[in-house]
Amino acid sequence: MVAASLKKALFAGAFLVCVLLATAVSAAVSATDKIRHVIDGDTVVLASGRHVRLIGINAPEPGKNGTPDQPLAAKARRRLATLVEKQRVTLIFETERQDHYGRLLAHVLLPDGTSAGEILLREGLAWVVAIPPNLGNLKAGLAAENAARGARRGVWSQAAYAPKPAGQLTVADTGFGFIEGTILRHARGKHVIYFDLTPTVALLVSQEDWKKFYDGQPSSLVGRRVIARGWLTESRGRLHMRVPHPAMLTWRD
Repeated sequence: MVAASLKKALFAGAFLVCVLLATAVSAAVSATDKIRHVIDGDTVVLASGRHVRLIGINAPEPGKNGTPDQPLAAKARRRLATLVEKQRVTLIFETERQDHYGRLLAHVLLPDGTSAGEILLREGLAWVVAIPPNLGNLKAGLAAENAARGARRGVWSQAAYAPKPAGQLTVADTGFGFIEGTILRHARGKHVIYFDLTPTVALLVSQEDWKKFYDGQPSSLVGRRVIARGWLTESRGRLHMRVPHPAMLTWRD
């Protein structure tokens, strides 16, 4: 009898611990807050003053230091402001909670549960970006983007955002965009795999991301024509674009 009672007590205690852990996890992955201000089409400021970068999307950039806005940047900001500014929203976090700028990374859900990011994608006011490890809503984001692209809405109707041939790129093309070319060769660095589109332009995949998300051997991509999306950077006269997930690539063969 005593043993049975002890067993029940232990079970009840274990169950309570599980409930408490589940509650803690739930509290950790979501929060509610009021949006004070919208900076651009993918960044907002909370009432607390913290900046939030929306997971899974990248919107056209406003101009800085006298440079003009990118096409549709103002429209994307206005649309996001209409959706969330002065609203109490739900923030859904994933594995990585903060970027290297100190901004929170989250999905922003409207009071009715709709994702603000998906609305922008569906209306052609942003592009999907797949940045591991925050990939939880990638499938829905791609579906929303495909709807906009199929209807040639927003950014998908703008010649300024057409893929640029790799052979025509210069250091003036750094920043987010789409580039196109044929993979001529690949090489392995200590931590990164390089896929050369020209002698001075390469796509980069970390060894870790290749193992997690890509299929086959890197050599299987040589000779294939591709459109890559991402942030183009310059280093020592070479241009690099990191493509950490296959969703950042569209094959043209």
